[in-house]
Amino acid sequence: MRIPVLLALAASVPNFARADLTLVAKPGAAELQFTFPDNRGVTQRLTLDRFRFDGRPVASRLRVRLLAPGVHEVTADAPTVGEWEFALGDLSNYYGFGERFDRLDHVHSILKNESRNTVGVKGTDTYKPVPFFMSLRGYGLWLDTYSDATFDLNVTDAARIRVGVRSKRLRFVLIEGPRFSTILDRFTALAGRQQLPPYWAFAPWKARDFHRNRQEVEEDIDRYRRLGLPAAVILIDSPWATNYNTYEFNPKQFDNAPEMVRHLHDEGFKLVLWHTSWINQKTAEPREDGFTGKLLPVAAENFAEAERKGYFLLRPDGTTYIADWWKGRGSLIDFTNPAAKKWWQSQVGKAIAAGADGFKDDDAEGNFIGDVKLASGEDVGMERNRYAVDYNRAVAEVLTERKGTDWVLCQRSGTTGSHMLPFFWGGDNDASFTPANGLPTVVTAGLNAALSGISLWMSDLGGYNKTARADPDPVLFARWTEYSAFSPGMEVMSAYNFGPWDYGDEALRIFRQYSVLHMSLFPYRYAAAQESARTGMPMMRPLVLMHQDDPEARAADTEYYFGPDLLVAPVLSPVTQRAVYLPEGNWIDYWTGKKFAGRQTLAAEAPLDRIPLYVREGAILPKIPEDVMTLVPANAYADRSVKSLDERRTYEVYPGDRLAAIRDFEGRTAGPGPESRTVTIEGPAARVTIRFRFRTPRSVTLEGRPLTLVTGPEGEASVEFDHKDRSALRWE
Repeated sequence: MRIPVLLALAASVPNFARADLTLVAKPGAAELQFTFPDNRGVTQRLTLDRFRFDGRPVASRLRVRLLAPGVHEVTADAPTVGEWEFALGDLSNYYGFGERFDRLDHVHSILKNESRNTVGVKGTDTYKPVPFFMSLRGYGLWLDTYSDATFDLNVTDAARIRVGVRSKRLRFVLIEGPRFSTILDRFTALAGRQQLPPYWAFAPWKARDFHRNRQEVEEDIDRYRRLGLPAAVILIDSPWATNYNTYEFNPKQFDNAPEMVRHLHDEGFKLVLWHTSWINQKTAEPREDGFTGKLLPVAAENFAEAERKGYFLLRPDGTTYIADWWKGRGSLIDFTNPAAKKWWQSQVGKAIAAGADGFKDDDAEGNFIGDVKLASGEDVGMERNRYAVDYNRAVAEVLTERKGTDWVLCQRSGTTGSHMLPFFWGGDNDASFTPANGLPTVVTAGLNAALSGISLWMSDLGGYNKTARADPDPVLFARWTEYSAFSPGMEVMSAYNFGPWDYGDEALRIFRQYSVLHMSLFPYRYAAAQESARTGMPMMRPLVLMHQDDPEARAADTEYYFGPDLLVAPVLSPVTQRAVYLPEGNWIDYWTGKKFAGRQTLAAEAPLDRIPLYVREGAILPKIPEDVMTLVPANAYADRSVKSLDERRTYEVYPGDRLAAIRDFEGRTAGPGPESRTVTIEGPAARVTIRFRFRTPRSVTLEGRPLTLVTGPEGEASVEFDHKDRSALRWE
């Protein structure tokens, strides 16, 4: 018989029939019938069947519940841990599954919900699996698990998705759309929305694979300021401590660490330190080239205490779990042991007391965890992915306890549960254009992360892994720079330890240009991050997310919206032209002002210093002046010559029949006035510049009073005035 279980209105599709999730009971089996309207109002029917536990059909165990409008939960329980299976009758296109480096549409793939550190070509592997996907038919599915689940997407069975997961309890959530933006909103409302770091985390970062001494740290600090390169974060990677991981600066490496940290902070930088959750029993010898050498029988000073108190993961026989990793041989903290977690957080606190403003949470992928038992008694086979979540959360907790909200993370691994912590980075990618593990895969990984609820994501600018080419590649560096400028974070990092000045004068000029542009767009970028925190909409928005009904937009999988009004098409090979698909709407070339109608493909010219970049017609882009070098508050550092965020705000107004209203990061709005050729600004006071791009007004008035027009070096007209509460401008 058919038992109607749940009814819910599809909030985003008015005037259509109700969605319906119905349990169909059969002898020895069960199926779920999920009916919902698609984008055209046509009823779609999704059949979920073949529910099994350890190979046996299950009928009476399934339970369904409405969690929220458009969000349906399905659960089932078993007396022991075992293998759950079920299938969905779907042959469509599927997006999500976490950070994946190979492609955006995962149909005809078998994906594992498994966090892995894969050296070199990653294929379908990932540091950050998320067991969530969106189907082009207009629904989403979240499998609520940390287990190494499997999604067989029309491979074994051409007409079905087959899902397998090891657990005692099965729980998954069906999410109505039909718009992807609605599905992502509902998923992140349930699983967690983006947390926002302080402003300074959105300025450029500078790192090296290995700072050999204090002088190299200070070279990065001083050279950035001397060259006029904006930045607010210095990341000191491994090694920096007396051992892995003691959280105490190595005096042999840094002769006066307190003075080094003081100088860093005085120049308007914040300090992020690398670490992992390993504590070493034996340590790989660091070498001058940054690689690790032979194992030395030197234990970290805190290893014995942690082992004596039982703070490490244990083997089934109760002995300490000791394993090899890429910095030596040691043990992992058991975060399911509250005493171990608290003790470890006290170790991390030593670095915070020494001046750390955040941490690079490296490592913690599940493949490092072997046959162990957890203090919580949970099945480790279902908890390997959770290890990174517990690790990242433990660091966030101690930072919050000691620094309030003034901190940031840079995480390599994770999954649902820590996906909202800022930031993530894309791990170890090749310094190359290769489509196997170079720049193209980084763009794909960032867009997949965006489709999975991870908004604040960045990459190692220039590529991390050393390749056959040992000399600096200025073309690759320029193209990676351009892409990174239109991503949530811009961090220079290289196993070669190259700085922007190592790639030649032209590459340095390009890097400066785009670093300044990235910084100047801070109000626009932070407003987009705030939208992520409100609705789950990522900063980098693949075209399929915004135009899922447009086949050409779905195929344009190396382009994306950056925030609401910029369209970015990175150059992913050493060429000076690329195809660009413009979606619906009217677009303006950011560099030339040339106008284009949407729904067409262009052959875009892309000389080395130009990334194809388009602005929505009538857009207003909020910016800050280009002389801002840090986003650390001015009262928090000593060097008065380094400019920080102040009262100055710029709004670039682009041609269009009607302006598009925007809300900037401070809650200030700018939008069309009651008539054409007018703009109204409302909100907090500021010293405002209105810059008219690709048009030159004859006159501009503020509340009827004439303003002085100024022509800039590129021929663009602007006006400046003191804004208080409300300002109405008109131009002729």
